[in-house]
Amino acid sequence: MRRIFFGLLIVLFSGLASAQQSIREVDFKNFIYPLSGPLLGHSELKWLGRLEDGHSKRKPINLVHGQDGEGFTLQSVSFSNMTGDGQEDAIVVLLYQTGGTQNTHYVYIYSFADGKPKLLAYCHTGSRGYSGLYRVYGERGALVFELLDQKMMEGECCSSGFVRTRYQWRAGRFEAVGAKDYGEIKEK
Repeated sequence: MRRIFFGLLIVLFSGLASAQQSIREVDFKNFIYPLSGPLLGHSELKWLGRLEDGHSKRKPINLVHGQDGEGFTLQSVSFSNMTGDGQEDAIVVLLYQTGGTQNTHYVYIYSFADGKPKLLAYCHTGSRGYSGLYRVYGERGALVFELLDQKMMEGECCSSGFVRTRYQWRAGRFEAVGAKDYGEIKEK
């Protein structure tokens, strides 16, 4: 009986010792993400989950090994300080596909506090040539989105250009700052 008790204590303390110490240790492949609003038909970046967005909440996305079985797949996780607190935040990108031609990216921004991830904000982008996600990253304290430029569409799927918008974390939300930049997509 004493061995079982000590064995349980060892398991308990080893679990506490392996608690997450930074945002980089969070397992975003096996994670639950909030979701609201319609899943498809988007033609712009829209911030979600706030009362003023007017969208009802949906069943959360429950990723297991990077997929949920209903069309969501983890596409990428990157890290950068985007809130100005000196700590890294995570940019998590999920791709939603139904098997048809439309798709949408959902982007989640997490900070890290009290040993766990804290959702700061999330949004969806448009679909493919209609302001679909080209890139998203952190740069010098800003969150940067590059979306496919609808004015340079080449069919519904593609665009030869992108629109870059920078966001700063202010008063508990990401706000667009500065002028938009336009760029050309160079083939790899």
